[in-house]
Amino acid sequence: MPDSTLDNLDKKFTTSFWTDHLNADEITTFVAEIENEIVGFCSLMPSRDADADKKSVAEISAINISPRHWRKGAGSQLCERVFTEAKKHGYSTLALWVLETNHSARKFYEATGFALDGGQKTIELGGRNLPEVRYRYSLPR
Repeated sequence: MPDSTLDNLDKKFTTSFWTDHLNADEITTFVAEIENEIVGFCSLMPSRDADADKKSVAEISAINISPRHWRKGAGSQLCERVFTEAKKHGYSTLALWVLETNHSARKFYEATGFALDGGQKTIELGGRNLPEVRYRYSLPR
């Protein structure tokens, strides 16, 4: 996400959004911690996509790792935790949306086993329209 976009986010809206997100019954958020410091998080929820079977498709609605901790295993560990949790709840597929231009995240998802499924949308964030692409991951049985 471009810093300029993040800088333009309304702080009251962002605070309200994350308060609701973290308190929602249908969303589970996991954190990665190293030496008592939270270095990342990942949220799992039923898919919000209109074309998804809500009983079989879950969504990683948010995943973020501190750049200082990229390529050190925190993202992979969070994904493994989410895979386990999704299977426990009977999901067979995970979906996630990523900014089309976020090539480092896309490379990570592809290395983790996610594949593009052709889904595309544009989100408005911080006064900008940002194109996203959808990835899917089939959970092992």
